[in-house]
Amino acid sequence: MLRLSPRAIGWAVALALGVGWLSSPGPAEAGWGMPYPQPRVVRMPPDQSWLKDVADKAGVRSRGKVAVFVFKGDDAYQPVRAAVVRALRKRRLNVTATLLPVDSEAQYREMSIALKLAVFVEGELKGEGARQTAIIRVRSGVTGRNIASAKFVGPTPKIVGDVGHTLWTRVGATMVRACTSTSRERQQEREPLRIEAGNASEESSPGT
Repeated sequence: MLRLSPRAIGWAVALALGVGWLSSPGPAEAGWGMPYPQPRVVRMPPDQSWLKDVADKAGVRSRGKVAVFVFKGDDAYQPVRAAVVRALRKRRLNVTATLLPVDSEAQYREMSIALKLAVFVEGELKGEGARQTAIIRVRSGVTGRNIASAKFVGPTPKIVGDVGHTLWTRVGATMVRACTSTSRERQQEREPLRIEAGNASEESSPGT
């Protein structure tokens, strides 16, 4: 049987203790048995400045005033509605996002006259994920009726991108015509009534 000297035994014990110390957890883990706390990631909400009305730029004539209502089924921060507002503002439309919808065509006509609005835009989202559908409707301020619509399909990020790239090509021409028609109607309403009256000699008959 192999016998070790006291000195050899001491070296073996010291070596074992050293290996154990190297494999032990760090100070925080050794004291509490828990890892270091991880930093908390705080996500900032998206930019919501689009909700504020923007005044027309000096020297740039607006094509018309448009109201974009809240979209039913949109996410908490309204990404689809925000995309619509931004897309229309890029086309020189004066867009307000602070109004609430009304109940009837007559009320839309009254709102159009009172606030000088040419077009109303409504929206609705249904479904989830890749099967989500967004329908954007355009309503005339003159008649109060729907005059155009556009449908988008897919998850929210895809719909937002498609709105920014294709909404104007699909409903832009109709909106421009509606704005022009509304402007013409308002101009005719402001013009004073003119009565063509002839002079006395024209009104009198030859026999009198």
